[in-house]
Amino acid sequence: MTGPMAPAVAGALDEAAIRQSIANRGEPNWLTSLRARAWEQYAATAWPTGAEEEWRRTPLRDLPREAPLLTDAEGEVSALDPDSVARGVVFADLGVAVREHPDLVRQALEADPPGPATHAPFWHLARAAWTAGTFLHVPAGVSVDLVLRSRTAAERAGTAFFPRTIVVAEANSTVTLLDEFTSADGQPSWFGGTVDVRVGPGARVRYANLQRLGDQTWNIGAQRVEVGPDAEVTTLNAQVGSLVTKLGLDVLMSGRGGTSRLLGIMAAGDDQRIDINSLQDLSGSNTTSDLLYLSALYDRARAVFYGSTRVRSEAKQTSSFQECRNLLLSPKAGAEPIPVLEIETNDIVRCGHGATAGALDPVMMFYAQTRGLSADEAERMIVRGFFERAVAQIGSEAIRAHVLAALSARIGSEQVG
Repeated sequence: MTGPMAPAVAGALDEAAIRQSIANRGEPNWLTSLRARAWEQYAATAWPTGAEEEWRRTPLRDLPREAPLLTDAEGEVSALDPDSVARGVVFADLGVAVREHPDLVRQALEADPPGPATHAPFWHLARAAWTAGTFLHVPAGVSVDLVLRSRTAAERAGTAFFPRTIVVAEANSTVTLLDEFTSADGQPSWFGGTVDVRVGPGARVRYANLQRLGDQTWNIGAQRVEVGPDAEVTTLNAQVGSLVTKLGLDVLMSGRGGTSRLLGIMAAGDDQRIDINSLQDLSGSNTTSDLLYLSALYDRARAVFYGSTRVRSEAKQTSSFQECRNLLLSPKAGAEPIPVLEIETNDIVRCGHGATAGALDPVMMFYAQTRGLSADEAERMIVRGFFERAVAQIGSEAIRAHVLAALSARIGSEQVG
């Protein structure tokens, strides 16, 4: 990445402000040192200039960089069942986990891998400035039957907030997590959430991220998912709120025989901008990685999806596909699906892509209305069915119902705009 070094995030969010906020939390020395190191990495890392292909559609000139750091937020997590607790599962707000499980959290934080290269400065900033988040650790061989839920909220608008989610699923474990983020409406805010999911050999993880941020929030987020040998990971990103969302998502298929499903749904209206960069990086042989992202766009909303699939030369017999479909529900809405394939080997099973952007099928509308539905009702039904294709693949009825309920306020022209 070229360009100027990362700014000191002038004014309310500089190194002194972060040090002061952390000092007030009474954290252990090892964590203070990790934060200081992360800030040094942030300060030494170039911000996007806008000339990069991944960034030229989302300029950062209006990002509210002087918003003060939100320091008093704390995540909420659902209760674990007694058997999971007895078998060593840890599920807590990240700050609480630091106090109650310091050795386990320290091990996870010190092993902190690099995030998506496209979002490197923001990954480092979140590592330095986080004040809330979620920590989930599932020991080897443990299956958590309940759908775990976490909610992290920025209750005050006009702030900067950098929550972190860390999920560690050890070998042959199983877990499902619904991770929800909300923030207040009304003032320009900066949300810089990061997600780090590490899945060990043979583990099974389902992770759903529901973003319901305020109407003036800039969401500059990053996610990293590492899939171990014979592991299976399904992720779902549901983008509902924010003014601007710029998400970097890396899925690293480093273990032989691993499987990943990347699912995404975006419902946007007014002047929302949603810009997703994904990387499916296949370095392990006999791996499978499929992606499906769907958007429904009203009013003047725009969605960009820049998806890269990279098959490394050492990877043999891999299968990968990326698909991006966009419904334009207003003549002023727009979408740019941009698939990219980088194939360094001839020994593959499949590698392809598909992308579309267009209006609702008039034949589908006609048939829906012949069954007594109004035009608006028919449109909502079709859009909901469109999203069902992705949401159903998460494999959890609880997550499906919760996500579709959140989307309902964004589906239908009279409810958006």
